Amino acid sequence: MAKQVAGPLIQLLRRDFVHAQDIAVVLEFLRRRLAEEGIPFAVIGALALRQYGFVRATEDIDILTTPEGLEKIHATLVGRGLVPRGAGLPKLLRETEHEVNIDVMTSGEHAGSDESPIVYPPPDSDAFVEIDGVRFPTMAALIEFKIASGIWGHRHQDLGDVQNLIRMHGLGEAFAHRLPPTLRDRFLTLLRETRAQRELE
Repeated sequence: MAKQVAGPLIQLLRRDFVHAQDIAVVLEFLRRRLAEEGIPFAVIGALALRQYGFVRATEDIDILTTPEGLEKIHATLVGRGLVPRGAGLPKLLRETEHEVNIDVMTSGEHAGSDESPIVYPPPDSDAFVEIDGVRFPTMAALIEFKIASGIWGHRHQDLGDVQNLIRMHGLGEAFAHRLPPTLRDRFLTLLRETRAQRELE
């Protein structure tokens, strides 16, 4: 979760600009080093939203790899540019030069919480597409992860992200059939709420 940052507005804007550059540098570092080590990964979370035209400020990079990939990250990169953010936190890492946090999910984990029926697939599956050497979820997969996180992880911001994608891309009822049956009703509810909000604007 992004930490709250306080200060004068101009200072905050300058800080956000620099931090965005740092995130880009660290993402390129991950793209290059994980490819060199043969570690599959995909970008998820707020950075994946940017691939679909919606910019949401973020303090960190969320990635998905395999359980074996996570082990290899620790074997090859931890201590060589990455460090854990605390003892016993193998999935919470930090890039040391630019101080960018990296949150890692692994395939087979449940999106949102253990009660969620939605499981993250491997990053080299067809739930992801590759652009310039970086894999991102398809629109359907991203919305699936976001709804699951919103429902079972109680992250209301993720449901808001889905509504922004609905609004930006003109998604309709037919899109629900691209989602797992357990998520279709919630998607349709978000669609109705988005349309109602638009009528009030």
